[in-house]
Amino acid sequence: MKLAKLDFLLRYPRHLRRVLLALGTHPEQMEGIDPDEAPLDARMMRYRYGPWDPSYYAVLGSLIGRGLVEVAPLPGKGFGYRTSSAGAQLASDLRVDESFSHINLRLRLLRRYLDKSGNTLKNYLYELPEIADATWHEDLT
Repeated sequence: MKLAKLDFLLRYPRHLRRVLLALGTHPEQMEGIDPDEAPLDARMMRYRYGPWDPSYYAVLGSLIGRGLVEVAPLPGKGFGYRTSSAGAQLASDLRVDESFSHINLRLRLLRRYLDKSGNTLKNYLYELPEIADATWHEDLT
């Protein structure tokens, strides 16, 4: 659940900005986030616990198959995902690639202000009418 919520906020800078402002983040700390920028990649849809992308299963399978992500057991909670050493190295390489600077800015903001539980992130997103009022399987804007 947490991964999907963070992905949504990464893809949709307008909503990331709104959530950060609601949490009391100063606008100057969000310099570089263009709220009018179109969402990254494909649109996400409203599903049971908020934003969801049906391609997650294929993407995670591909990352696991390439050795970039590992499945990690969570005590009493099933399992989660973490980057492998190869995945961490690739992420490090992408952080210094100038063509990813706008994404890296958002990732730093997510890490700094929104490193919360999946349930907490879900609650933040349900404060957005575009999420809370959307019907299941409706594309989010």
